[in-house]
Amino acid sequence: MRAPGPSILSARFFKEKRPEGDDLVVRGRFIVFEGIDGSGVTTQAHRLKEYVGKKLGLPVHLTKEPTDGPVGGLIRTILAKRVGVPTRDGRLESVDPRCLALLFAADRIDHLEVDILPKLQNGVTIICDRYYLSSFAYQSLSVDLKWIREINSKCIHPDLTIMLRVPPLVAEKRRLQDRWHVELYEETPKLEHVSANYLSIIKELQREGHRVEIIDGNRPPNEVHKDVVRLVRSLFTTTGNKKARARGSPQLGIDFASEGGGSADA
Repeated sequence: MRAPGPSILSARFFKEKRPEGDDLVVRGRFIVFEGIDGSGVTTQAHRLKEYVGKKLGLPVHLTKEPTDGPVGGLIRTILAKRVGVPTRDGRLESVDPRCLALLFAADRIDHLEVDILPKLQNGVTIICDRYYLSSFAYQSLSVDLKWIREINSKCIHPDLTIMLRVPPLVAEKRRLQDRWHVELYEETPKLEHVSANYLSIIKELQREGHRVEIIDGNRPPNEVHKDVVRLVRSLFTTTGNKKARARGSPQLGIDFASEGGGSADA
């Protein structure tokens, strides 16, 4: 599979000039959490926000997909099986998977334009609970992966994607503790296929140069968080800055010696 070409959004984002007198503002980092439903993605995203904001003292914004925007709201009602296509016998069937994939892509573009890109440009670190890798893993169950990648090809790439790997049966037990209903894609047999999709697509993305890391999420949250912090800190170190400048991507340097030891507990 060929890597998508430079995106229009990312080209505009990185080339856009900053207002005069704002030359020292450095682009924020873009971090994404991924994993099957029940893997702990939302928990770890919230914990990382606390760490970046309180321990590192950096501006940080936590967001999610689907969003709370107009398209995201429609997607959520579809996933909750509250919206569908009426049949002749009066039942509701889920919308065509291709339509749902297009809705996710539209929500993502709106998310970037309205929320993510403006904040990154102003030096805010973005932590996102799911992004395009979720579309690749979930929607490729019934839609051609190449086409899904094409309709998402105008999206910028995260600086770091963290996939929390959890056995589907463990994830199911976690979900049952918090919910009384099963959403679209949440049946365990489907999630077994989604989990396999994640792993194969991640290998492909890694070969293309994307930074995607896999963490064992089948452990206590504190242990998982410590591994997350170890990965994220590399985005802000001086060494990481030098490597980023060599790639043409500005980064923010942090002296962790003065950051209080960088404890992993948020």
